[in-house]
Order: sequence, then C-alpha cells, then structure tokens
Amino acid sequence: MIAVLRSNYRHLLIDLAIFLSLFALPSIAHLFPFPLYLIEPMRIALFTGYLLSRNTGNAIFLALAIPMFSFFTTGHPIFFKSILISFELVLNIWLFIWLFQSVRLSPLLSMILAILTSKLAYYAMKYAFLQLTLIHGSLVSTGLQSQLVVLIVLSALFGFLFHHYFKVSKDA
Repeated sequence: MIAVLRSNYRHLLIDLAIFLSLFALPSIAHLFPFPLYLIEPMRIALFTGYLLSRNTGNAIFLALAIPMFSFFTTGHPIFFKSILISFELVLNIWLFIWLFQSVRLSPLLSMILAILTSKLAYYAMKYAFLQLTLIHGSLVSTGLQSQLVVLIVLSALFGFLFHHYFKVSKDA
C-alpha cells in the first residue's frame, strides 16, 4: 500500500513539474531565436515524463492532458488542433511502449517508428479536420525537413536515454 502511494506521489510530482514547465514556456519562448514549437516541446515533455515515471497509464494521461492543458492556459493550440495533438501523442507513446517492451526493438528504432507512424496518423486526421473545416490552414505547416531533423534528434536523444536508463535499471 505504501509503495503504491509513493509511486502515485512520484507520478504526481513528475506531472506537476511537466505542467509547470509547459505553463512557463510561453513566457520564455521569446528568448529563443526560433519558434519553440519547432522542437516539439509537448513530445519532449511526454517522453521525459515517461522516462522518469516508467508508467504507461501516466504516459497516456500526459499525452491526453498536455495539449489540453496548453489550450486551457494559453489558448494555443486551438481546441481541435489540441485534439489532433493529443491523438498523435497517445498513439506515439503507446506505439513506443509496445515496440520497445513487447516487440523488443531498440529504443532508437522504437522511437523512430513510433514518431513516424503517429505523424502519418496525425496528418491523415488533420486532412479530415481540414475537409470538415474544423480547422483552417495548410496540411503541412511545419517544413518536412525541420520535422525530419527533430525526429532524428529526439529519437537519438531519447533512444540513448531509454537505452541507458533501462540498461542501468536492469543491471542494478
């Protein structure tokens, strides 16, 4: 019972730190020489939360909550885009966990495949939302080259961290 309470307390602290960081993000975004959304801070927050908690349920909660939290605190992204991003993040984290833990692919390959698949699903849903006029704009608003760079960097970074973190925890 005490272990469960400690685990829930730890998840709560991790989630709180992530939400406070995201809440502060718009205030510090002007300090960067480029639009901060290009580095996908929501995806970074999600995978950081999962890396720290290693709890699938908490990761799914974060994937659903992060875009909605951003919408309700800053008004951005717009509501239907927040739904799209939540869908993408849930699919992304679920695929990563499944590929890494069940299929037993490397963290790097799991991350690459999960991000690619979730982005394809995101663009399919975004196309539908555009056709239904739930959102406006272009299908691809962030350049594919910058998305590819971010995919490689995030996959390499989190691939390394997950490899190291899980290797250390298995050896301990």
